Amino acid sequence: MSGALPAPRPHARARARRLRARELAALALATGLVCWTAGDARASGIDAPWVTSGLSGPTTSDAAAVFWNPAELAGVERPELLLGAGLIVGRATYTRERRGAYQTPDTLQFKLPLDPANVDATRTGPAEEVSTTPIAPTGNAFFAFPTIPNRLTLGVGLYVPYAAALSFPDGPQRWQLQQAFIVSTSLTLAAGLKLTEQLSLGAGLSYVGGIAELSKVQDFASMKEFRDGLATLKQDNDFGPTTPSELRELDVLARPISLKQAISHGASFHVGLAFNPNKDLRFGLTYQHSAAMRYKGKFAIDMNHPFFTQDLAEQGLRYKPLVEGDAELSFTLPKRLTAGVGYRVNDKLSVDGLLSYVLYSDVDAFVVEASSPDLAQPKLGIADRVAVTLPRKWNDTVWVEAGAKYKLSETLLATASVGYQSPASPDSTIDVASPDNHRLIGDVGGVLKVSDRVSLSADVRVQGILPRTVTASEYDLGNGEYTLLLTTVGGHLKVGF
Repeated sequence: MSGALPAPRPHARARARRLRARELAALALATGLVCWTAGDARASGIDAPWVTSGLSGPTTSDAAAVFWNPAELAGVERPELLLGAGLIVGRATYTRERRGAYQTPDTLQFKLPLDPANVDATRTGPAEEVSTTPIAPTGNAFFAFPTIPNRLTLGVGLYVPYAAALSFPDGPQRWQLQQAFIVSTSLTLAAGLKLTEQLSLGAGLSYVGGIAELSKVQDFASMKEFRDGLATLKQDNDFGPTTPSELRELDVLARPISLKQAISHGASFHVGLAFNPNKDLRFGLTYQHSAAMRYKGKFAIDMNHPFFTQDLAEQGLRYKPLVEGDAELSFTLPKRLTAGVGYRVNDKLSVDGLLSYVLYSDVDAFVVEASSPDLAQPKLGIADRVAVTLPRKWNDTVWVEAGAKYKLSETLLATASVGYQSPASPDSTIDVASPDNHRLIGDVGGVLKVSDRVSLSADVRVQGILPRTVTASEYDLGNGEYTLLLTTVGGHLKVGF
């Protein structure tokens, strides 16, 4: 069999597809699932844009210290309840730019060089822009209870530290992502102990639960298993993870794949230190450990194409139009180290800041495993379970933010902050699932003291990446221009008892 399959006329292309069907179809289904890719969750974009109010932080003694720095719980003087709710509105755009050469999508050439008759001159340069405007509610709840006054305080919190929600229309990005919804929620028990008047220690233990749903169009040509399977059938080919653009994004090898109702259960911990050398100056340090996430759910592959459902009938191999089974998506949430400082300038003004180093390089791979009786192909030695490890090339990131609080009156306090986060995704692996770049942050808010025991706060927080143009994406997968803007409007009710 030839490695090149020119198809200058539609009927010739159809004939070519039939000739390859017997060799390809049995391999495609079994190997297609493994690269539908957990990468939809990649990069610093999974950091939730809002967890607590602008009033809280690593040097603040309130119930939200359960999240920020458990050592600061030791400074909570009376039972305190903090409830928050907010709305996150985003805007993400992507203009793909094809810089490589591609064959016409209804041909199927296995090897390079690409036959000139198969070159698609229309698939080059910028494509139409795709955009999405995700809207999602968010919230949190914290409670702190001093058990030994001025010495030991316990706390509990429920919050969302990681989240990603994107849904794009059908377009040139569909090979990267169509829809993603990933949420990680923490239920944390924490304690803060005051060792001396200046020094406090704290620790927290978290149950980390998650929900994930993902969908995309998988290109079977990019898979090692597909390449190796063809080789066993004596078909020389250039498919696999390093497949050049000339062999990618062919209609016959494009199958919609989704993960639904995937649930994860895990655990993590964090420890903190608070040092207050005098009544005006505060220092805080927190270490957050990683958490292993294993989302277990159901997968589905749309195989409703004659290539897969009919062409193998005479061989005794026929796939269902919809193949379903169990799937598991695994990755690790990163460790992070956060340092904070706060200073009371006078009775009206205080300033604070934080520096956080996030070890996204710890997330070295995503692992996808799937199982179904319909995946088994005994004649080819393919079992009913397939797995793949997808390496990631993420960078560690830095988050720095500085803020101020100003007392406008006895009942009204104004807050404001500005910040910066560095990107996790390098040019080589960025895609529309992680519209990541240098991120600028701004937050303004206010606190209204209703009574000695009750206060209300409100915040508007805006994050936006600098527009990013990528030309060095591996295998021309993610070249183009990316933008992202996230706006959060939220409020908190604080009650002291």
